[in-house]
Amino acid sequence: MLSRREIIELLADRGTQFAVTPILDPGEQFNSSGIDLRLGPDLIVSRRATGAVAYDPADMDGVRARLKDYQQYVRRPFGSAVYLHPGDFALARTLEHIRLPDNLAADAAGRSSWGRLGLIIATATRINPGFSGTITLELANLGTIPMVLYIGMRVAQINFFKMAP
Repeated sequence: MLSRREIIELLADRGTQFAVTPILDPGEQFNSSGIDLRLGPDLIVSRRATGAVAYDPADMDGVRARLKDYQQYVRRPFGSAVYLHPGDFALARTLEHIRLPDNLAADAAGRSSWGRLGLIIATATRINPGFSGTITLELANLGTIPMVLYIGMRVAQINFFKMAP
């Protein structure tokens, strides 16, 4: 696992093809072994179903059609509030764009401070060498009270690993 110092050195070296942008607050976003990631402005919010609706994996065409009926794309300005009520689910992506060279992999995870409140922030945790893009975040409020998230706030963290030659 790379240390804070190693991450900062690699990010400064333009020849590495390693990038995490934008870093809005280096003092707050860098921790001892990774970088905190922020909630980006693009979300897909699941609406509550009325009536009997089920996703049947044997009927993928039906699943795709129902997803369009029960999901809504939302783009919010930086700093605006996003409300997640108990049982709500949303897909989001990080504000930061990640680019990994062929010799680095990464793991992303939700910040534990949110988990203690009942907000689960799941990701496709393993990020393969050569990846370039934003990280998808799956937000689920498993708690008993509504939560307010703000676009741009730190919600996840990413750690980097050197690949063996």
